[in-house]
Amino acid sequence: MSPEQQHRCTVQVTGDGVPFLAFEPSSGERSSYSNSLFTLDLRPGASMAEARQLADHINSLVWGVSTTVF
Repeated sequence: MSPEQQHRCTVQVTGDGVPFLAFEPSSGERSSYSNSLFTLDLRPGASMAEARQLADHINSLVWGVSTTVF
C-alpha cells in the first residue's frame, strides 16, 4: 500500500548520538502511514557524514516508500 504523499530520507540521531535514517513526508505534513515512521538502522560506527551521503544517494534514486501488509 502506498501513501498519497511522497517521502524523503532524512538523517536522525538517537539519544546516544548514533545516526539512523528515517523516511518522512516531503511536505512535512503528518504521514499517511497512520503515524508510522520507517527507519533504517546503520551499522555500528557509521558516521554522520556517511549517513548524510547515504540519505542523499537514496533521495536521488528513490521516488516513494510503500508497505505491504499480509
